[in-house]
Order: sequence, then structure tokens, then C-alpha cells
Amino acid sequence: MADIPNFISTLEIAQKKEKFTPEVQEAAAGIDVETLKAAVAAALAAGETDEISDPAQAAALKAGFEFAVKACPRPFEKKDLYVYFKVARGEVVEKPGMFDMVKKQLFGEWEKVKHFSKPKAEALYIQFVDTYIGKYGTRDE
Repeated sequence: MADIPNFISTLEIAQKKEKFTPEVQEAAAGIDVETLKAAVAAALAAGETDEISDPAQAAALKAGFEFAVKACPRPFEKKDLYVYFKVARGEVVEKPGMFDMVKKQLFGEWEKVKHFSKPKAEALYIQFVDTYIGKYGTRDE
């Protein structure tokens, strides 16, 4: 199973509607925690381009990713989240101009992972969100 305790704790609190905005609570609704843990573990253990064959796990991972997007704190380490977010959403990062150093760095990082499968990117995004929740808390704290 995936070791994402901060993320799972945040998800369970949002599901109980004890905290968070209605938008975050709604994103948490209906996510089966055990299926999500299994999906994250499977995606992290899989190769970079492997898909998840179990439809329930794939759906749980997608829902977990969408929850992570809504609940994630605004960390300083945006680069890690940015590249996995783009891959998970199937978005292409445009090549920046020669003098835009920040975007050039982001583009370079995205190029390293653009071949990852959506499930792999979703699981890695969730894993980073778990770390950030441990460091910074959540948006609603």
C-alpha cells in the first residue's frame, strides 16, 4: 500500500465534512480510501508509461488526484506539482522564449516526465501533496 498518511488523513477529514470548503468536501466525497491507496501503490510501482488495468483503481486515482488539486497547500516547490499536474491532465507545456528562465526550467522538468502515463503522474502528484500537507498543512488551515 502507498504510504501517504497526511493525504489520507486530510481526505478522511474532508469526507466527514468536519473541515474544509464545500468545494474540497465535494471533491473528497465518494473516494474509497483503500482503493485509492492500492491505486497509488500500483501506479508508483508500475513503469513510467504503464496504465492501471483495474477500472475501480483508475477511477479512485483520478478522483484522488482531483481532490489533491483542491486540497493542496500552495507550496513553494511548485515545480514538482506543476509538471505532474500537466502530465496528469494531458496538457502540453509550450516551449518558452530564450530569455524566460523560469519557464525554461519548468519546460525542462516537464520534458523529463512528459512520457509518463496519466496514472503515474496522478500518483506522483498525490505523493508530493502528501509531503506538502505534512510541511505546510492544507489550504483551509
